[in-house]
Amino acid sequence: MILLLCGLFLLGVYMVAYGFNLFGYNLSDLPVSSFGNGVSDFVSGIESGSLSVLAITLLVLLAILGLVLLIAELKPRTPRRVRMQKGTYITRSTVSSEVQKATEETPNVLDSAVRVQAKRSPGAKVDLDANVRRGDEVNAIKSDLQSRVQQRLASSGIPVNRLKIRMVESDPRETKTRVQ
Repeated sequence: MILLLCGLFLLGVYMVAYGFNLFGYNLSDLPVSSFGNGVSDFVSGIESGSLSVLAITLLVLLAILGLVLLIAELKPRTPRRVRMQKGTYITRSTVSSEVQKATEETPNVLDSAVRVQAKRSPGAKVDLDANVRRGDEVNAIKSDLQSRVQQRLASSGIPVNRLKIRMVESDPRETKTRVQ
């Protein structure tokens, strides 16, 4: 796949260069008989520089598309496990359960939802949605929850790159897991 994308990119670059007659080579000498007369006419049009604006735009877009797809193919995927130290990894579900336990220990938090993303560097990105009663002191609960989560994760040895807590005021009857 990478070779195909490299070839697509190089073909687009060479066609643009030949379209502007930068190299001075004669494209009609290339063996394109297998593609038919249409390709031969197109190559002759590129060589003579008599391409329409649409064809030149299409060639530039073809080269850009090849480059974008090549970069997307070469970019490493997001890791599935959270890196703790060199050579030590932990699953995202384990991090999520530790954060969930910390939220259960926090008073005035009715329910929570945790999303964990692994990063290439050590640590995880944790997004936490916590439901609290309407009218409760949200800032105090948020700071208490943040300190409890950080302490729990630090005691477990789990590094966190970013902890984002979103407090949602809700009715206790609408929460799913528990009511205090």
